[in-house]
Amino acid sequence: MFKNVVSFILFSTLASFMIGCNSSSSNKAIIVPDKPETPLTPKFTELGLERHKVEKLMQINGQLLALTDQGLYRYDTNWQIITDKSFHVLAMVAISDTHWVASIKQNEQGFLIESTDAGVTWQQFDNNFGGDFSSGEVARTLAYDNEKQKLYATGLYVLASSSDVGRSWTVEEGQWSSLGTGLGSILLHPEKQDVWYGGQNGIESPILDQLNTETYELTMHGQAINEYLPSPSVIYQILYDPKNNERIVASGEGGIVHSNDYGETWLPLLTEQDYRFHFSPVFDPNDHNVIYTAGWDKGDNVQPLILEMSKDDGQTWQSYTYEQQEFKGGVRSMLAVENAGKTVIYIGLYNNGVVKVTFE
Repeated sequence: MFKNVVSFILFSTLASFMIGCNSSSSNKAIIVPDKPETPLTPKFTELGLERHKVEKLMQINGQLLALTDQGLYRYDTNWQIITDKSFHVLAMVAISDTHWVASIKQNEQGFLIESTDAGVTWQQFDNNFGGDFSSGEVARTLAYDNEKQKLYATGLYVLASSSDVGRSWTVEEGQWSSLGTGLGSILLHPEKQDVWYGGQNGIESPILDQLNTETYELTMHGQAINEYLPSPSVIYQILYDPKNNERIVASGEGGIVHSNDYGETWLPLLTEQDYRFHFSPVFDPNDHNVIYTAGWDKGDNVQPLILEMSKDDGQTWQSYTYEQQEFKGGVRSMLAVENAGKTVIYIGLYNNGVVKVTFE
């Protein structure tokens, strides 16, 4: 009996040992070293519109549109102008697929125009934007709330709204014809009752305000972001994170800041960019952890186009440079779209047209 017990113990021990060895071998077999990540190679393609200042790029009904200081253009295989060339188109919004409203300057005067046939024809219409001081006010931004059917716009130091597609305007915050360089950015948050808008005040400090359209509570974030974007500075772009509606990103002179708690606290995202303007950072439509930005160096007429990309939500950045002789690569606007499952970036330059970027 004793021998049987010893034999059983020896057999059990050996079996356990063999199972352990087999398990270890199996684990080792399925552990594969990480493959080095294949570096992305950007392809830059110049699309034309040289000697145009591209204020904004939009895509409506799959069509690429460029708002410039020499008219509104539509791109197919080349650029076709669809407004008068004397129009400096500052902002545009689609009320519907075919009904568009645009803010323009012509001979230093501001006007609102609209098209009801997707840009084929345009008409100027009477409106009271600016109140009694309409000659000094131009709508610098336009945004439309489809649910409330309300149009918003910013001026020098005013946020106004219209319930009749721009004919009559009501001041929401600020006042007409105030001092300042203008409020050039606006965001209607798609999941909250807030309008965010920004720019610069009369002493060249950044403005970033948040107005609740239900309670009319105004929250001013300019002082908080001024810590990371010191004066002189200005806010040119406000956007929300598509994967986190509590996260707000704002950019302008000096770089980019963000808030993960809907404005309670602010942190730097890409700062210490002395005299460099970031007008229009964008999230990748296929991967919302990827952010793109590009800038304009103040005072430099000829400069390379530098596309900056973060694949980890802004923690680290990689730069890609497109440098051509006598190329005016200062960036004014950006647009990221999805095309056949791939991301395409369009970049509007200060005085050198539009550049298309794809990654291979």
